[in-house]
Amino acid sequence: MYCRYCGKLIDDGAAFCPHCGSRLAEYAGGSFQTPHQAPAPQDTQQTKTPSTLATVAYVFMIIYTVLSGFFLIPLAWTLPMTLTFKNKIDKGLPVGVGFKVCTLLFVSMIAGILMLCDDQTP
Repeated sequence: MYCRYCGKLIDDGAAFCPHCGSRLAEYAGGSFQTPHQAPAPQDTQQTKTPSTLATVAYVFMIIYTVLSGFFLIPLAWTLPMTLTFKNKIDKGLPVGVGFKVCTLLFVSMIAGILMLCDDQTP
């Protein structure tokens, strides 16, 4: 049986998920009864592919990071912001609006606009 909340494999008839702690069964008549069994997830390892706008924004960030390398000073913030964005989209972590606006102002206007328009980037 799989947990309907986190999708991890659990023992059949378990009342609580040992991984996420969610209640899986209702207590009625002196015993726990599972209301229904959740279907097994298709892929237990969730891999999220970045959206097309996020990928294009990343490419523009790389281009502007390389161009800012000629001046050295802007490289101090364009490189860390580009790497942080890449790590976040690879791991499926949310990218905050503040980060997107800072990208718009300090890295690349095109990349910042693409990031702000992207509704699939968490």
